[in-house]
Amino acid sequence: MSDQQTSRFLTKAMVKMFQCVGQKYTEEFTKKEDWYLLYTWDAATIAKYKTWFITQAMKHFKWTKTKAEKEYGYFFLIWGWKQSE
Repeated sequence: MSDQQTSRFLTKAMVKMFQCVGQKYTEEFTKKEDWYLLYTWDAATIAKYKTWFITQAMKHFKWTKTKAEKEYGYFFLIWGWKQSE
């Protein structure tokens, strides 16, 4: 897997993640300190995003579901929005 392929997918995943909280993704925004703490999403939205992410990762990288779920875990841990109560 190339860096360019990974970069394209990460951008796509970020655009979708920002859309989930009604925001527009910009690379500049993600350069702010602790930017991922500025918005929240609920459990239902997280579940929908997770399904989307795994499906898209399986298509994009030709991964198994297990591999896509593992990579989602890393992505979510590093960049996922806070969960609302």
